Amino acid sequence: MMEPDQDQPNVAIHPPTIFFSALLIGFIIRIFAGGWLPLPRLIGEGFGGLMMLGALVMAVTAISAFAEGGETLRPASPSQQLFTSGPFQFSRNPIYLAMMLFGAGFGVATLNLWIVLTTLGAGVIFNFFVIPQEEDYLARRFGAVYDHYRSNTRRWV
Repeated sequence: MMEPDQDQPNVAIHPPTIFFSALLIGFIIRIFAGGWLPLPRLIGEGFGGLMMLGALVMAVTAISAFAEGGETLRPASPSQQLFTSGPFQFSRNPIYLAMMLFGAGFGVATLNLWIVLTTLGAGVIFNFFVIPQEEDYLARRFGAVYDHYRSNTRRWV
């Protein structure tokens, strides 16, 4: 069995790269294939802007908790503590949730259906290829404390 400081999540995918790639791919697809959301521009910009603002607040709050706790955001680095308060009391993955909310909000604000869909695709990648590895690691690292947290807090919302 590895020492806690040597054990780490087996995450090979860099989530921010996946997220920003999804935005870029959605933008490029619309250039070549069209794909406007059928909303009045004012409604799209207003609703999408609110989604992005909420996402930024959630991300800053969660990232601040990491910074205050002396933790890194790198998904493949060892964790010294388990965050369960602030945005983490509502979602086990508030940073990934913020990425999804921001991407969908950006797609709505720009009336770009493809950005909404590619953001959803990034969420699927996170859900099946990133989060399970992180959860396996946290279960090894924090044992019953993480099991209790996982049983009381949803993965997304």
